[in-house]
Amino acid sequence: MRLIRPEDWRPRGINDLEPAAWNALRHAGSACVVAGPGAGKTEFLAQRADYLLETGLCRAPHRVLAISFKTDAANNLASRVRQRCPPEFANRFVSVTFDAFTKSLVDRFLNAIPADWRPTRPYEISFPKRKAIEGFLTLARLSAPPEWQAEIAGYSASDFEPKIVGSYRLPMGPIAPQNAAEFAIARWWATQLRPGQPSALTFVGINRLEELLLRANPHIRRALVATYPFVFVDEFQDTTYAQYDFLLSAFFGGQTVITGVGDDKQRIMVFAGARQDAFQRLQADFGGARFPLLFNFRSSPDLVAIQHVVARALDPNTVPTVAQTARQVDGDVAQVWSSQTKAAEATHLAQWIANDMATRAWPAS
Repeated sequence: MRLIRPEDWRPRGINDLEPAAWNALRHAGSACVVAGPGAGKTEFLAQRADYLLETGLCRAPHRVLAISFKTDAANNLASRVRQRCPPEFANRFVSVTFDAFTKSLVDRFLNAIPADWRPTRPYEISFPKRKAIEGFLTLARLSAPPEWQAEIAGYSASDFEPKIVGSYRLPMGPIAPQNAAEFAIARWWATQLRPGQPSALTFVGINRLEELLLRANPHIRRALVATYPFVFVDEFQDTTYAQYDFLLSAFFGGQTVITGVGDDKQRIMVFAGARQDAFQRLQADFGGARFPLLFNFRSSPDLVAIQHVVARALDPNTVPTVAQTARQVDGDVAQVWSSQTKAAEATHLAQWIANDMATRAWPAS
C-alpha cells in the first residue's frame, strides 16, 4: 500500500481542479465549500477522499465518513471514489445517508440509550401524515394547561416535528414540561415510545435518540471520533436541526475535520426542517473556513449569467461563476425579465411572443 506525498498528489479521473477547489482540498481544518449547480461538488468530495486516503492523511484503520441526504447521492459518491481510488484505500470510505447512519448507531447501541427513552427492540418506522399531526396538535392543545393552549394552537403540522421536536435536546430522564413546547414534545414522544406496544419512531426521533445516546455514553462518542477523523456532509444546506445537533454532539471539540459542501442560496428544504443558518453554524462551531467554488461545468455561459443575476438578488456580494462549457447556440438563448406585477409580466410576455413571431415570419393561425 504505497502512499503519495501530499505535494505530489494529482486529481484522479479528471484533468485538474479549479484554484478554489485546490485550496479547499488541501485545507487542514473544517471547511464550508459553497457552490451553485454544476460546480462539481460531488466530484470535489471524491477527489478530497482520494487525496486524504492516498496521501496517508487519513491512515488505516481510520476512515472517511461521507453523509448524504439521499440514497442515490450516497451511492453516486461511493461509486466515484471506487473509480478514482485504489481498492485498498476505497474500502475505508464510508458513504451513507444521515438517517441510515444514525439508525445504525441506535440499532447497535439501543440498550445504552437511557431507560426513559429506550425504544423497544424491534421498533417500527413511522411516517405520520399531515392529518394525523393536525389531530395530535388539536388533542395536545385541548389537554394542555390553559396558559399554553394559544401557543400550541399556533404550531404548524408541517414544521412541528422537524423544528420544534427536532431542535429539542432530550434530557436524561423524562420531560417535566415547563412551557407549551415541552408539553407538546412530551406528548409527541409518548406517541412514539408507546408503553406496552412496539415503539414507532420517526427519523427525526431516531436522530434525537442518537444524539442523546452520545451524550449519555462518552465512550461511544470517543470511539466514533477515533474511527472517523474526516467527515463530509453533502448538500449541507439541507441539514435539519436534529441532524446538525447530532454532528455537534458527535464531533464538536474533537479532532474530527468536517467538510460541508452545498449551495447556501438554496432554501427548498426549509419546509422539511432544514436550518437556514447551517453554513454559519459550521463556521462558528467548527471554525469552518469558507471556500466558494467559481467554475460551472454544466451550464452554458448564458445560463451561468442568468444564475448570477438570481444569485445576486439573494446575496449582493455573490462572486460571479465562470462557465467551463462552450456556447453552442447563436443569438439570444435566454433572458431575465423583471416585472412589478403579474399583469405587467403577462403584457410583456405576450408582446415578446408577438414580436418574435413577426420577426420569424410565422404564418397566422
